[in-house]
Amino acid sequence: MAKEGRAGISEVLGAISRAAMGHGAFPATERWKKLSLLEGFIEITRPFLVIMGVPTAGIGAFLAPGLLPSPLALAFGVLACMLSAAGMHAFNDWVDRERDKRIWPNRPIPAGRFPVALAPFYGLSLMGLSVGITWKLFNPTAGVILAIVDTLGILFCLFFKSYVGHLSLPFVIAPIPIVGWAAISPETLFSRTLPWLLGAMAFTWQAGHVMVSALVHPIKKDGNGVLRCERKAAFFFPTPRQAAILGLLFLSLLFIESLLLLITVGLGTFYWCLALPAGILSVGTAIWLLLDPMKRRRAIFAFNAASMFLTFLCGGVVLDVIFKKHLGSFIAWALSVAKGLLATVEQGSATVEKTIYIIGLIVTIAVVVISAGGMLKGIMKTRMDS
Repeated sequence: MAKEGRAGISEVLGAISRAAMGHGAFPATERWKKLSLLEGFIEITRPFLVIMGVPTAGIGAFLAPGLLPSPLALAFGVLACMLSAAGMHAFNDWVDRERDKRIWPNRPIPAGRFPVALAPFYGLSLMGLSVGITWKLFNPTAGVILAIVDTLGILFCLFFKSYVGHLSLPFVIAPIPIVGWAAISPETLFSRTLPWLLGAMAFTWQAGHVMVSALVHPIKKDGNGVLRCERKAAFFFPTPRQAAILGLLFLSLLFIESLLLLITVGLGTFYWCLALPAGILSVGTAIWLLLDPMKRRRAIFAFNAASMFLTFLCGGVVLDVIFKKHLGSFIAWALSVAKGLLATVEQGSATVEKTIYIIGLIVTIAVVVISAGGMLKGIMKTRMDS
């Protein structure tokens, strides 16, 4: 009975995870139809992938010169990043609605859990709201760059993905850390090389991620009997070996760029302990995949390792900057909040802002720890399965 209970919980968590990643996992039934429709509005945004856009922009914001804005403004900045990514995912699902009937039939649109006609307006509205928040609360420069990102995302969904290939996606992702930098220090955007290095890193990571993920998707024989990935790269459909080689090249380049970032900025312990081991693991799994590109389990693990590389790289930078530049402020805020809670709650918005900072720090550390645990568990499981 206990094993069945654990299996049931594991199945539910797996379904939630697949839904949040955009794979679809909640087929609608008559009994749960209303709840399923409500859930569809969330699932179509791919919540797990939405969260990944935050550290990508955050790395630019934290490395930019000058003081960070108020915690409330930062919270709205996080919201703007999430809305932009969420809108892009919803718009993409609308574009892919016919294809998804065959490949991802349990996604919200083909499963009937999201109105087809509403999807493009839902996606465009979320993206428009993200640009408005960025323009109003930060500055027009950051708002314009985010609008460019959203426009490129729309063009990718409508044209580039089909006619050019998935290696056009890095051009959409590359400006995201530049948006974070521009939000904090727009006046230094064109006088410093660092924001453009961060953009290059985002480009390289997405290119490696795309090529590794191509091996997770179907592989079929072409007219000449040659096995090729179903996903187009850049005007051609790569063979599994070509996809693995390109994935390894891009991820290796990202690792070199991460070392260059370490030297350029002078990052410390958190970056060393998080980003560099994750980079070694990502490159190592890409080499492992190259040895046998047809093993889908290896492709999934390389895909997850590449995702964790970005998360750990950005998390290492943010934690390092916080503890180097803002630790004293965090301690002062924490003490102030503690005193306020003991003495009186009449601290107003200042207490709210300090609390947001402290909660943000705790959540950041918790996410890194949980991610590390998940990666170790994945390593052990993959070794046992192979």
